[in-house]
Amino acid sequence: MRNLLLVAITCSALLVAGWAGAVQQTEGKVIYRYKNKDGVTVLNSQVPPEYVNKGYEVMSLSGRVLKVVPPAVQGEEGERLYRERLEREAQEREDIQLRRSYSNVADIDAAKKRNLESLRGNIGILTTNLASARSRLQAYQTQAAAIERSGRPLPDELLKNISNLEQEEKDIQSQIQQREAELESVEKKFDEDRKRFIEISQQ
Repeated sequence: MRNLLLVAITCSALLVAGWAGAVQQTEGKVIYRYKNKDGVTVLNSQVPPEYVNKGYEVMSLSGRVLKVVPPAVQGEEGERLYRERLEREAQEREDIQLRRSYSNVADIDAAKKRNLESLRGNIGILTTNLASARSRLQAYQTQAAAIERSGRPLPDELLKNISNLEQEEKDIQSQIQQREAELESVEKKFDEDRKRFIEISQQ
């Protein structure tokens, strides 16, 4: 009698263990519900590639809907939404960087002032260099004119100096234009950062 009782207990334990193992094996498994090309609802262990973009539902084995994947937007509308998402994510990154860089509006104003003063100082140095190059060029040109009036040929060294100074003048003018464009761009960027900082601070 005792042996029969032990056998019964052992069998019961094995059945419970087997049931628990089966539950563990099925736990976490899902099925997918989608519509095929004929509009018929299909339950499957996976979604065929041709139906993924049409949307589907992820369900538990008991039939509970775990997740709904909407249809992917195609064509021009899809491209528009994609661009908008990229722009939104870029703006979010910029906002995070803005908060990390400045504590308040006064910090932005101070940074703007420092950067603009530095650029204006650089433009001032270039302007001085340009005036010096033009003065030397004028002196060489006056010397060349005097030699030509005397009927003598112009020395190669003088012609070389004139050519070098003409190129130097063009280079400095180009640098000044670049710095002035940079000045305008930096000023505009700080103004935009200031405006955006106020906006996100009020949100």
